[in-house]
This record gives sequence, C-alpha cells and structure tokens, in this order.
Amino acid sequence: MIYVLVGGPRDGQHVDDLPRGYRLSLSDPPPERFGEFETVRAVWFELDQAVFRPARSRD
Repeated sequence: MIYVLVGGPRDGQHVDDLPRGYRLSLSDPPPERFGEFETVRAVWFELDQAVFRPARSRD
C-alpha cells in the first residue's frame, strides 16, 4: 500500500510507510490505484506535545 501525504512538511509525497505526524484519512473513499499499488491518503495532524513529555515522578 502506498500513502499519499496531505499537509505538513511532506505534503504531496508518496511513501510506503506512514511517517510520524500523519494518520489515515478516514473520510476518504476506498483506496485508489497508483500503477500496480493501492493508495490511501494520510493527513497531517498536530501532535499533542503533552503525550511525548516524560512522566515526572511525584515526590
């Protein structure tokens, strides 16, 4: 499967692995053909920085 990246720093690229910061677009129609591969759109989304902060211990 090939992902078509929409938005973000890699907008318009075709990739074979979903990069960090992108997610599948659930509102799009079923996969389309790109040569011999199926393509799906992956859209850029803002990451919540709190998710990636290390947990602080409470002393």
